[in-house]
Amino acid sequence: MEFNGRTPTESTDYPTSKWALIPKALLVGIPAAIISLFVAATPPGLWEKARVMGYALCHQLPDRSFFIHEHQTPLCARCTGMYLGFLVGLVFLIVRRRTHSARMPTAAIISVLIGFMTIMGIDGVNSTISIIPGAPQLYHTTNVHRIVTGTLFGLAMCMLFFPVFSTAIWQQPSGDRTIKHWRELGVMVLAALAVDAVVLTQADWLFYPITILSIFGPLLLLGFMGAIIVMTTRNLVNTLDRWRQLALPLFAGVALGLVLITLMGLLRVTVTTAG
Repeated sequence: MEFNGRTPTESTDYPTSKWALIPKALLVGIPAAIISLFVAATPPGLWEKARVMGYALCHQLPDRSFFIHEHQTPLCARCTGMYLGFLVGLVFLIVRRRTHSARMPTAAIISVLIGFMTIMGIDGVNSTISIIPGAPQLYHTTNVHRIVTGTLFGLAMCMLFFPVFSTAIWQQPSGDRTIKHWRELGVMVLAALAVDAVVLTQADWLFYPITILSIFGPLLLLGFMGAIIVMTTRNLVNTLDRWRQLALPLFAGVALGLVLITLMGLLRVTVTTAG
């Protein structure tokens, strides 16, 4: 079986780039300094740090967010659903041992996943229209609509992203599909909706789980994307065999994610202040 035009047994020789010559100590030290600076510069407490991250990534409108233990969640209902869906999909891949999967689902399942993403887009536009006085709406959008459509989007994003990730990272990616049949898709959707139902209770005990989700979800997704960038700049694509080998690129990717979050937060402050 071939991946990326070569067999798994073939070695890959990449030309040395200037990025590949950076000492590994700097690849640890610079991200560590960035993460430490972010932790020190943001308000103390997990909830406050989650609020800072949410400020950069989400509109945080009160009427479109949940309130848990008398605190507004760091992410709105839709964004909360997106990261919940992504994590449910990731747990599914871990349980089914498909974190190396490099094949997309079948065309029929892909069409449903794209449908999930389209549904969230439609609901998002319909929800945004409500801000305009007198504008016609297809229906009244609630936080139930927002978290459910966001969760479906997150599931679809996970199942479509991981084949790309596996192809870019692993030396011998698996030929398995992320979703093999309709039953697996149904199980994932039901599991995700069950998680949504728990969040919709807005019970006080959800305070810390939602806080951790609001930090861990965005950082994990940005870390995966950043890891691909780091490995590409160092000519290390298709060189890893195990997850533990991804620790350093993922660490650097998280740092890149925090830089992006900081820049987006500063941009929002600038735009808001100027307005």
